[in-house]
Amino acid sequence: MTGARHLKRLDWPVVVAVLALVVFSWPYMRSASYRSGPGGRGYYTSSPKKQVVWIAAGVLVALLLLVPAYRTLSELSALLYLLGLAMLVVVMLFGRVINGAKSWLVLPANVRLQPSEFAKITTLIALAHYLALEQRARRTGHVLGALALTAVPAVMIAAQPDLGTAMMFVPLVVAMVFVAGARLKLLAVLAALSMVMLPVAWLGMTSTQRSRIGVWLQQGRPLTAAERVGRFHHLIQSKVAIGSGRWSGKGLGQGSQNRLNYLGFRNTDFIFAVICEEAGFVGANVVVGLYLLLAASGLNIARRCREPVGRLIAVGVVTQFVFQAYVNIAMTLGLLPIVGVTLPFVSYGGSSTLASFMGIGLLLNVGLRRPRITFSPSELGVALAWPGY
Repeated sequence: MTGARHLKRLDWPVVVAVLALVVFSWPYMRSASYRSGPGGRGYYTSSPKKQVVWIAAGVLVALLLLVPAYRTLSELSALLYLLGLAMLVVVMLFGRVINGAKSWLVLPANVRLQPSEFAKITTLIALAHYLALEQRARRTGHVLGALALTAVPAVMIAAQPDLGTAMMFVPLVVAMVFVAGARLKLLAVLAALSMVMLPVAWLGMTSTQRSRIGVWLQQGRPLTAAERVGRFHHLIQSKVAIGSGRWSGKGLGQGSQNRLNYLGFRNTDFIFAVICEEAGFVGANVVVGLYLLLAASGLNIARRCREPVGRLIAVGVVTQFVFQAYVNIAMTLGLLPIVGVTLPFVSYGGSSTLASFMGIGLLLNVGLRRPRITFSPSELGVALAWPGY
């Protein structure tokens, strides 16, 4: 396929959504990197410059992933899956503890990588390959096999402990199993069993994770002064930042919760609160609207793909983006517990940025190699109702 034909068949709504998210959010990520000092002598950290490098690297990786056909990647899924597990083992043995989790490998030049982000991609490819064979999702034993395939990396990541990233595997396997043709009755039984396992999961959580769930459940009650500056601090400051932005925000670089260091982790986990404070309701809806465009375009790629592997890869990528964005935004609003999940293409983070662009590369790869069918927006409402399609 020539370069010109590649460009013609490229799914430009996906490209536009991603580039718009990066361009719109970077100034606010830079604003969130400001650290105030005594006497008004503040400074910017190096994270905005580093993020530009990571974005450039991510774009390059996405372009490289367009070269091999997604079927080739599917055939290498076992090797990729084992590579992802091997990276998780390496971080268990030689990783560094940062923010309470042993999730990071520190390379020369102080480059930090989080293998769990890449394990999400390798597991996605492995699931797509496994479920596409012989209509496996229609058999209970094979569905359990898909769950086991997902549980191995998820448990390893939860043990770091990184509950937020481990959570991302749950909607991934559910969406892919459903689209692969699993019966709703079987999914309902599995959902009931997972609810029964919640007490076991609670016992396996760390004290910090339990405290975050407690904050989420108790946020409506009167708080003591110690609680306001203690375990409730991040949630309170996030809500203050979001509410104070009102309709159009206070202006870029003018958010008080951001500039005065009240809001913690603001260029990563709480970047959406910074956008709400400085760009207001309008800016927040720009971000949400771009994610909706990305999701709709990705589902359209999946709907038009006739091959099970490609369809499952596309659905898996969209599921990861949508659920991760939802969890991040919901936790800043107090709708979900704070679990330390970044906002794709918006938050600062090398591994998260690289993994997100890898997902985009896979999605565009499927779009390039599927039959060309005229896009119909009215069909998006049934984009996931395809078991046996």
